[in-house]
Amino acid sequence: MKAGIHPNYVATTVVCGCGNTFETHSTKESGRINVEVCSQCHPFYTGKQKILDTGGRVARFEARYGKRAGKKADADS
Repeated sequence: MKAGIHPNYVATTVVCGCGNTFETHSTKESGRINVEVCSQCHPFYTGKQKILDTGGRVARFEARYGKRAGKKADADS
């Protein structure tokens, strides 16, 4: 690597909107990064994630239109 062209890699404090803070390293000069969500408050990590049920949509479609009998045989045969 060329000398003198890379930014300094400094200790940085990350501050989440929920109040959680942790230390990491970054090239950000101010030494502080503000984020909206982190692993302490994001629904995926906290287990409060809503799972969409698409199975009901399939059942509703089949009830409305019925199941098709599959591919029809050729009329020439």
